[in-house]
Amino acid sequence: MTILQYKKSSFCYNKCNLNRSLHQQKGGIFCMNKQKWLAGLTAVLCSAGALSCFPAISGTVSAAELVSNDFEVNYGGWYGSADAVALTAEDGIGHNTSRGMSVTGRTSTSDGASAEKGFYLSGGETYTYSVWVYSETAERFHLSLSCADLDTAQETETELTAKQTRAGKWTKLSASYRAPENSGEFRLTITTDSTSDFVFDDVTVTGKSDSSEVSAAAAEKGLKDEFADYFRVGNILNGSTVKNSTITASVLKDYNSIECENETKPDATLVQSQCSETNIGVSLNNAASIMDFCVNNNIAMRGHTLVWHSQTPLWFFKENFNASGNWVSSAVMDQRMESYIKNMFAAIKTQYPDLNLYAYDVANECISDDSNRTANNGGTREPGENISGQSPWVQVYGSNAFVEKAFTYARKYAPESCALYYNDYNEYWDHKRDAIYSMCKSLYEKGLLDGIGMQSHINADYDGFSGVSAYTTAMKKFLSIGCDLQITELDITMENGKYTLQQQADKYKAIFQAAMDWNKNPSSDGRVTAVCIWGPNDANTWIKTENTPLLYDTNHQPKLAYTTLTSMIPQSEWGDGSNPGGNDKPIEPNEYGWYFQSTFEGDTDSWEGRGSADVLTSGRTAYVGSEALLVQNRTAAWNGAGRTLNPKVFVPGKEYSFSVNVEYFDGDATDQFFLKLAYTDANGEAQYATVAEGTAVKGEWVQLANKNYQIPADATNMVLYVETAESINNFYLDEAIGAVGGTSIIGAGESKPFHLGDVNADGVINGIDLALARQGVSGAFSGNAASLAADVDQSGSVNGTDLQLIQDYLLGKITEFPIAEKIVDTAAMEKLFAGITPAASYKAEGENNPLFTQRFGADPGVMEYNGRVYVYTTNDVIEYDSNGNVTENTYAQVNKINCISSDDMVNWTDHGAIPVAGTEGIAKWATCSWAPCAAHKTINGKEKFFLYFCNGGNGVSVLTADSPTGPWSDPLGKALITRETPNCNDITWLFDPAVMVDDDGTGYLCFGGGVPDGKDAMPGTSRVVKLGEDMISLAGTPVTIEAPYLFEDSGINKIGDTYYYTYCSNWNTSGNSYGMTSGAIEYMTASNPLGPYTYGGELFPNQGKFFGLYGNNHHSICAVNGQLYLFYHNRSVEKAMGIEGNYRSPQVDQITMAGTKINTVTGTMKGIAQQKSVNPYVKNPAEMMSDQAGINVRGLGDTVVTEIDKGDWIKVSGVDFSKGASQIVLTASSKSGCAVKICTGSPTGKAVGYAEIPAGGKLSEVSAAVQGLTGNQDLYFVFSGQAEMDCWIAK
Repeated sequence: MTILQYKKSSFCYNKCNLNRSLHQQKGGIFCMNKQKWLAGLTAVLCSAGALSCFPAISGTVSAAELVSNDFEVNYGGWYGSADAVALTAEDGIGHNTSRGMSVTGRTSTSDGASAEKGFYLSGGETYTYSVWVYSETAERFHLSLSCADLDTAQETETELTAKQTRAGKWTKLSASYRAPENSGEFRLTITTDSTSDFVFDDVTVTGKSDSSEVSAAAAEKGLKDEFADYFRVGNILNGSTVKNSTITASVLKDYNSIECENETKPDATLVQSQCSETNIGVSLNNAASIMDFCVNNNIAMRGHTLVWHSQTPLWFFKENFNASGNWVSSAVMDQRMESYIKNMFAAIKTQYPDLNLYAYDVANECISDDSNRTANNGGTREPGENISGQSPWVQVYGSNAFVEKAFTYARKYAPESCALYYNDYNEYWDHKRDAIYSMCKSLYEKGLLDGIGMQSHINADYDGFSGVSAYTTAMKKFLSIGCDLQITELDITMENGKYTLQQQADKYKAIFQAAMDWNKNPSSDGRVTAVCIWGPNDANTWIKTENTPLLYDTNHQPKLAYTTLTSMIPQSEWGDGSNPGGNDKPIEPNEYGWYFQSTFEGDTDSWEGRGSADVLTSGRTAYVGSEALLVQNRTAAWNGAGRTLNPKVFVPGKEYSFSVNVEYFDGDATDQFFLKLAYTDANGEAQYATVAEGTAVKGEWVQLANKNYQIPADATNMVLYVETAESINNFYLDEAIGAVGGTSIIGAGESKPFHLGDVNADGVINGIDLALARQGVSGAFSGNAASLAADVDQSGSVNGTDLQLIQDYLLGKITEFPIAEKIVDTAAMEKLFAGITPAASYKAEGENNPLFTQRFGADPGVMEYNGRVYVYTTNDVIEYDSNGNVTENTYAQVNKINCISSDDMVNWTDHGAIPVAGTEGIAKWATCSWAPCAAHKTINGKEKFFLYFCNGGNGVSVLTADSPTGPWSDPLGKALITRETPNCNDITWLFDPAVMVDDDGTGYLCFGGGVPDGKDAMPGTSRVVKLGEDMISLAGTPVTIEAPYLFEDSGINKIGDTYYYTYCSNWNTSGNSYGMTSGAIEYMTASNPLGPYTYGGELFPNQGKFFGLYGNNHHSICAVNGQLYLFYHNRSVEKAMGIEGNYRSPQVDQITMAGTKINTVTGTMKGIAQQKSVNPYVKNPAEMMSDQAGINVRGLGDTVVTEIDKGDWIKVSGVDFSKGASQIVLTASSKSGCAVKICTGSPTGKAVGYAEIPAGGKLSEVSAAVQGLTGNQDLYFVFSGQAEMDCWIAK
């Protein structure tokens, strides 16, 4: 007993310490890093070329295309050669307009695209390498090859070819090269002499090859085949071992499951520079070559891991993604975790759709080894930074609550065929085992967990702490839940000779036998579905080599353990490892023959929106039950709803029965629907096959069904989906079923022919239809279809006019039914709007400040161009805590810049929010976009526009465009000014740019801020620098501006012959000699834009003095038509909303001067008087307004007013109707129909006309007859319901 206890404690101690110091470094070799790449090579040199265990198979030597990457489906193992570099396969951009690979985010000329091709190539052979390349600009492209000597690990990089290409032209790079005889680890890289984006496509490597060499090992029978009828047999690869031909040959022979040792863990996939609170940047760069290997060799993959206390960067848990920051709240962590899990599965699906991702460790090692914690703390690890096993996850959540959330998110985003696992070590230790059991049982019963992973890092002692008895007891307990089980990281250490090879072999055999025995005679629904070894050989183990824990020795020769396993089952009984069956429980149909039935009762049941469409359950209608699936926000006919089909159930080449019921309420009387199958064919091409189709009548269900649909034999990546022929109406799905072929499924029935006048839908119009129409007018119709058919003039109601028209048709007086001219019922409209209370504005009547209210907008940067003022603002985003309460603005979610403009200083056109930073932004390498400023300049005879912003407090960046509203591009692919810029490394806050173009066309940029400790009076953190002629480079070293009591917010202007530097003072100005106040805008003057500057006075006190809410002050000065204006931000909208969190909105007031002195500006809500009237006789964008309530704007540049609902309105001030008007034409749309009241004076003012927007969701012109419009009027558009509006014009 004493000895047993000693072994238990000793092994646990070793395991815990190994887990702390080594487990987090298992195979820690990433192929992206040159040193690590070479270091990894030395670990496998001893097994390089040791192929004696594989018999030679002769084949035909011939010319062959050994590598062919066209990116039509998968990424082919290509990855960005630096973390910031993003590779994206996009349709239509490739060679010959196929799918091609774009390369963006480069910050160095050495950044490019790389791929490991060592699996396909050998030293001493001549190969021809070729690739097609493209760039929008003229570029010099380089194609390089890196190889390593297999004896010395010395790397050699050879430039295969370099070629100057023309802008906008595809060019082929091609060269032949023979690597030295003993070369391996081939890596191709494509770069250019600039950091510009580029595209490449159609990569090929051709040469002579023995046709049987690569397939020899795969053709051999191995462990995967021996146990094929029971479970998968797996192993791991890392960035080095995947390039070792001996190891990969062994993988092909023995394994049908692969796991990345480190390359899919959080520290290998999280991209810090691309993270925002709502969108976590991920990269598969480290895993690319392994995933490519699996896809090309049809090997399934286990994902490992998403949520783990170890190998997850500390910054992931901290505010502003800064490891030195404060811990985030659980609500913020929820967002980060969901985004990370979502983006990981999305990246895999996008880059390697053919990858068989059959399982994933969602959460790893969340249960403590401490029996006190399993007894009293729910098994949670100790909270804190992972210094000795503490969990940052527990630190944030206070418990293991994050585990269920992780599985909930994984279930939401993982492929349907991917099983979700919890994975842990020391899993056989009684108290830990029971804690794992309790947690996983709960997750399984909630439908979140599919299986438990037993890591199985054990020693060769048959008995004892990790002995067979304890191990199998744990296995059976876990399986008793009903979930599946996988042995995920099996290695059996000999503890440096303490145990013999025979003991190791016996233990391996016992583990495999236990798994087989359970599957032969299970006591629950659970099965052992995989047994995975953690390492290819003893030279590549996460624990010390002398512990020799694996099946192959350091020379990659099979050990006794291997031969013992291969003798467990007679070869005559081996299966086919390429098609494992025993580990996959057959999915049987239910008693009706159905494989799935989606009822949408509170659950979308794996149906997802396609394109822009969103899906959610709705109680508005249902074919069966009380809810259906609503498909909305469609912008194209193909935007519908789809469900991924599990290929284990729906086998290509076989027949199945599919049915779904569809209904809609908006738009035309009928709509055409399709049930289709999207899939990838054998050539990698996307295909879209029609399963069923039907015509739906508005308001009635129709069934789309095909009971004998044969899935194409070459189909992969199958998605069953519903779309329309042309419309973008909302629609509903219900009772969607996939069943055994030939199964008849009861539904709403097929569509009946619909024709105006054919009331009984029998295909002819006759007296019976007239009689039924009369009966419907006096009583009721049999259904919606009959009513719609009787409304032959499409007026919206059936009346005597329709009866007369049907009679005239029967008598031959007419051959088609005329469409009634819609007459607006003014009385009805007045009654309708009398019951609608207009939404409240965030501005008071008569106030022109703030400039706009549909979004927040801080830090206004202003530019005048051709008499029009453009204002660019930080797009403040409201932040909430876990209870939904508004919290203080942290600015962490700000990655867009708003753009508005005006030529009258009152009506502002909203050009949308420019996506600047983050993975969806123009500057994808940036995380934030704060404090913009803008300028324009004529360069080479063409007007160019420049938008400067700061990436948080760590640099100033620039975008360029050919118009003030974009589209914008990132010309540098990195920041313009960083802490590496001369005289900038000691700036506290490297942000808040301000730009000026002088009379001679020279640009100047000011930036900086912050107060170093003890330097309140003279912080010395502001800089000014001359810009290059291109405005995106520096023409000198930044000069320090000695601005007293500086805080932030630089500004630079030239007024007359004097240069003005303006800034915000800090909060410690008490007792200063200048008379300045805190948080105010101060100004200094100079005769040279680079200074020196002399303090001039206070321009604008803190806005809190005028409006009551204090905060940081940020401004711009702009001259328009000879008048100076001060733009600043205030918290007026926040105040009107009844919230408080420093969310800001832009305002403007006039500046006056006395000589060179700027008079102190008074902040007002009245703002500036309108400078010119609006011309109603030209098309005016709906997004041009002086006030609004309830609306938003979507789009960029050319935008549309959206999110209009009942009672919402738009105001246009000072419209000059001196020529009168008889009608106003609106271009608008509504999904369900909407009325518009056009009035003057106020939203409740006198109506001058009404318009009706038809249902259907299509933008169209609708006319409103108007009267009484004369003189100068404030015009209002008030809406009765959902709508979008593009523009209006008076006639």
